[in-house]
Amino acid sequence: MLGTSLISDPWFYVASIPALLLTSISKGSLGLGLGVVAVPLIALHLPVPVVVTLLLPILCLTDLVTLWQYRGEWSWPLLRIVIPAALVGTGLGALAIHHLSEAWLRLGVGVISIDFARRRWLQSRGPAREERHRLHPASSIFWGATSGFTSFMANAGEPALAIYLLPYKLTKRCFAGTTAAFFAVVNLAKLVSFSMLGLFTRTTLLASLVLTPIAVFGICAGVWLNRRLNVTHFYKFAYIILVVIGVRLVYTSLKVIV
Repeated sequence: MLGTSLISDPWFYVASIPALLLTSISKGSLGLGLGVVAVPLIALHLPVPVVVTLLLPILCLTDLVTLWQYRGEWSWPLLRIVIPAALVGTGLGALAIHHLSEAWLRLGVGVISIDFARRRWLQSRGPAREERHRLHPASSIFWGATSGFTSFMANAGEPALAIYLLPYKLTKRCFAGTTAAFFAVVNLAKLVSFSMLGLFTRTTLLASLVLTPIAVFGICAGVWLNRRLNVTHFYKFAYIILVVIGVRLVYTSLKVIV
């Protein structure tokens, strides 16, 4: 199944196309790609390590498309600390990949994500308060490193970055652009690391090439959706996606641990 017959197997496309559309549309509209949800869909047909290496080149290419669509619409003050921290986290992930349990890592990220969304929902039901969230370097370093680390170890970097960015109440295009810029750098670092670890094969690269147009279409559809979303609805969708990712992380990790 991992030979050239993969490209001609219809079930490969049945699993991959919906997963890629889900990931790319959410990435183009909210900046929060649902890769952590999409991976299990394709993994119904392929081993998880193959899925991850297959998706990474596609993500890198769609990062470029997303960056172009949101060019200049990102928050450099929020990125200048969090990106170096994420690169450190990615490096730590490369060193620790054979020593830490992916299941426990996914469980921790999932619980944190659900609890964060719960607390923000409770705050939204309380008295309205106008407050400006201040930039804290320690928070930038922690969430940046966590996002880079979990992205490398468990393909689950989105929740940590969302927890970091959502309190700043950025405009919807700035939020999507900032997220796109962040993961463009992180995914490039992962691409280099995966190459050095020899994880790519001719088959996975060919499959990535075949699926790339689907992902690019999804990104463009997501950008179109971003222009039409109400800001309030935008943040509601962002928190819903965060919960979906968190629940999926908890579920998949408990299946392994229990």
